[in-house]
Amino acid sequence: MRFRALIASVLCGLTVTACAAVPALPIEVGVSEGEQVLEGPNETGKYYSFNPHVCPKKLYDAYGPEEWGAFFNLCDALRKGEDSFDCPSEEVYAWCFSGGPLDEFFPVARYCVDMDYLDGYSKGVGRIKYTVPKDEFLAKEKEFEQTIEDILKENVRTDYTDFEKCIALYEYMVNNYVYDHRECDNNTVAKINNLPRGTYGTYRTFKDKKGICNEISNVYNYLLLQCGVDAVKYLGGEENSKHAWTYVTLDDVGYFIDPTWGLPDTEEHELTYFMMTAQDREHDFGDTMEPETFCYDHRNPDVDFSATDDRYASLRGGDFEELDTKTKTLYYKVGDERREYHYSS
Repeated sequence: MRFRALIASVLCGLTVTACAAVPALPIEVGVSEGEQVLEGPNETGKYYSFNPHVCPKKLYDAYGPEEWGAFFNLCDALRKGEDSFDCPSEEVYAWCFSGGPLDEFFPVARYCVDMDYLDGYSKGVGRIKYTVPKDEFLAKEKEFEQTIEDILKENVRTDYTDFEKCIALYEYMVNNYVYDHRECDNNTVAKINNLPRGTYGTYRTFKDKKGICNEISNVYNYLLLQCGVDAVKYLGGEENSKHAWTYVTLDDVGYFIDPTWGLPDTEEHELTYFMMTAQDREHDFGDTMEPETFCYDHRNPDVDFSATDDRYASLRGGDFEELDTKTKTLYYKVGDERREYHYSS
């Protein structure tokens, strides 16, 4: 198994910079290899409640129950303000704190905790090192949960189809977030080390409604996962200027969505970057495209990340107008022409 350089993981996507150049699955620890205990999102009547245990099923399959079981133990411990969590190995302990898992799937904790590099793991227990006062973190964490519930309540309902959740939250991103050109300029190891922790990353993007591609895709993915849509970050481009976007799975079929290039300050026609195929993406990124990894390579390299279905091709060049969930109709404009897209699920 090839390990990723830990420093690159901890910095969490600092080389993901080529953004503006436009052309819920809880797991029980202790299950045997291949055995899964998966649950859906938390539903409260018409709306979704906060789910502390989210991860893309694609990445769950790529890594497995040990990593995700330990990570959810960490999330549970953090919500209670505890100082340790059950963890099967030192390797998995490092994986949990490698930057990506916390930043993407429990972002409020990313810059509030750290691993103990000297003696943080022993006999099945991993230690948590808080970098801010614990009371401050717990207050911030509860506020974050409420923020997520408020966003979901304002934009989606539990009776929405996965397609409806994808377009509703995509338009939420388009209408509320902006690309952070200043952060892009600072997005080097030399510059980022001089910035205060927490002034970048997914949690900061949730708070300030601005970020670069890495964070904008993380926000979109996290919201989709909270309402039961399988969404994972995808990368493409040269090593020193990678771009990040989203891979979603709807009814076992994969598509690419780019919430960064859909923003109004980066592109005029947001639906061009909604429900794309791999061929659509290859025009810009060729054979450099790959799903993300954390700390070390996927244990299972055979997970299917294909995206060949082109049923949404007619949306290219379009601008969203409205969604009628009763008639299953998406209304959009291409130029001055108002069009309809009829969907079933």
